[in-house]
Amino acid sequence: MRRWILGVPVAVLIPLLAGCSTSTTPPVAQPQPQPESPAVATLVGLGDSIPAGDGCPGCTPFVELFGDQLSGDSALPVQVANLGVGGWTSTDLLDSLEPGAYDADAVSAADLVTVTIGANDFYTELDDYLDGDCGGDDGLGCFAPVLPELQTTLTSVLDRIAELRAGQPTAVLVTGYWDVFPDGDVARELYGPQFLRDSAALTLRANDVISGVAGAEGATYVDLFSTFKGTWGDGDPTGLLADDGDHPNQIGHQLIADALSSAAAAGSGSTDVSAFTSSEWSPR
Repeated sequence: MRRWILGVPVAVLIPLLAGCSTSTTPPVAQPQPQPESPAVATLVGLGDSIPAGDGCPGCTPFVELFGDQLSGDSALPVQVANLGVGGWTSTDLLDSLEPGAYDADAVSAADLVTVTIGANDFYTELDDYLDGDCGGDDGLGCFAPVLPELQTTLTSVLDRIAELRAGQPTAVLVTGYWDVFPDGDVARELYGPQFLRDSAALTLRANDVISGVAGAEGATYVDLFSTFKGTWGDGDPTGLLADDGDHPNQIGHQLIADALSSAAAAGSGSTDVSAFTSSEWSPR
């Protein structure tokens, strides 16, 4: 992940002859300019089991892939800290950013931050839904209170990131989800087609909240619903999911990294990492 250019100064020895004498003066080392150490951009990935790479043994998570794409063939290295934690809710993430905490220290030094959080907030109500006790005209009533709670907590998360960065130029990219619950063939076999329709509807509502918060906070929203399901949202994401139907496989992680790169380019005008260490980059 780190790409360093190592420069080693070479002493040039120039012997000086004194007339026809057989003696020589001691060799003189000519000073050489020291090559500057390349600046380092830091990418921090925050969130749940999606950035963590859970459910996909041996996969390279999208946070690391995104860092590779930012580095590209550039001499400027990108240091990546993937801090995703499986099972985390938006409240867990907010708590991890308390001043003095490890994650908070990492964010305070980050030029770029990705945030993927919110899906696990809905799991507390999933049993009621599966038991047919969710309520509401559409059968999704039990999830309704979670949406404003997510809005409040995610707003606090992005505010906290801004506070930790203390006005320094920072690119913050916030992803949505293709589904907040399992999807594809696994979900179809376990829960049936109605579950897929209801889960997609809930996911779109969650994504509306996430994108709204990102826009209000000056962050960049990255849509993964269409990335996994196509422009019309009717595609089957099975081929992009791990065996559990809940997490991306390696192809899925690559698609997320690509989506992040595209969003970063749209925000900065370049995918070169130097664009994100420049004082000209200021999304907030």
